[in-house]
Amino acid sequence: MINKIKYKIIILLALTFFTACENDDSVPANVIAMVSEPGDLLNQTFPLSKIRVEGEGLSGLKKITLDNKIDISFNPNYNSDKAFIFTIPFDEKLGSRFGVQPITFETANGSITKDLEILQPTPTILRTVPAVATPGFPLEIEGTWFYNVSSVTLGGKGVSYTLKSASSIIIGLPINAVSGSELAITTPGGVVKRVIDFEKVVNVCDFDGGGVRTNWFSYGDVADFNPSTAGGPAGNYASFTWSGSTANGYNGSSAGGGDSFLGATNKDATRAYIDIDVSGSVVGAKFTIQLNTIEGINYGVAFKITDLNWTTKTFLLADFKDNYGFGDNTAAALDVSKINEIKIGIDQWDTPNPSTIKYDNIKIRYK
Repeated sequence: MINKIKYKIIILLALTFFTACENDDSVPANVIAMVSEPGDLLNQTFPLSKIRVEGEGLSGLKKITLDNKIDISFNPNYNSDKAFIFTIPFDEKLGSRFGVQPITFETANGSITKDLEILQPTPTILRTVPAVATPGFPLEIEGTWFYNVSSVTLGGKGVSYTLKSASSIIIGLPINAVSGSELAITTPGGVVKRVIDFEKVVNVCDFDGGGVRTNWFSYGDVADFNPSTAGGPAGNYASFTWSGSTANGYNGSSAGGGDSFLGATNKDATRAYIDIDVSGSVVGAKFTIQLNTIEGINYGVAFKITDLNWTTKTFLLADFKDNYGFGDNTAAALDVSKINEIKIGIDQWDTPNPSTIKYDNIKIRYK
């Protein structure tokens, strides 16, 4: 009996010894390095980047807490005694911020806290709204990482701005802003730059003395023309009357040619427009708008008055057609930088007799 008791005591002592040895072999949790992937930032990272934590006693990962308040999700399948991987979140609503902050890892072998620096990324510009800016009007810049903005400049000069969100800034464009100026947004993360193109608007004629073509005259089968008729949408307007004559077979009005309306780089007909305020004496009066001859081709557009009230009409120059507007070929390939004259008349073969057309505020725009 005594021998049996001694034997049991020996077994218990042996088990205690082996258990103690096992406990002595367990390694407390220890983080040696936090490496940002991709790249090799040590104990630093950018938002939304992967972090590889290396150390000892890291198995059985239970929880990751950033800045004592943000719980970070992780995949336990990527957890070993030597390492694990997770992604750094960034959510303003949860209190995410930049700078050095504590990060705590709870594992089966204990808890450990280290300092991790969250770096601010360089901002980006994705687009502007509208796509083509207009001097004197607001312009919205959409992008990413617009945090802690220190300055916004256009052409090297500061402009007023309102931070709508971390992805949107609204700037006030100066009235004298120049197309092709470089916009720069500066944050602690860096500077992002983008060339801003402005809509070019040329006042051809407002019939009140303004514009680049002010001395209008008529030609052909015109009955009456008055480029200073009172009572238009904004001051004087031009009135043009045809009363049935076909002696010449054509008619029109113009202020002649001269320098091109648009710059040498403004070539794309799909970005060029003519705006004009129109009215008429009778429904069905048919306008013709023609350009100067370009490379032997005469482009134009024709349309009928459907409303005797003043209306602003806009025409894309790519939609103009050859043969004075009555052909089959569009002006989509036209180099609009060569336009230096606009002619306006009546299609005397498809209009009531008599017809008076009224027009004002002729502009050419390039977006």
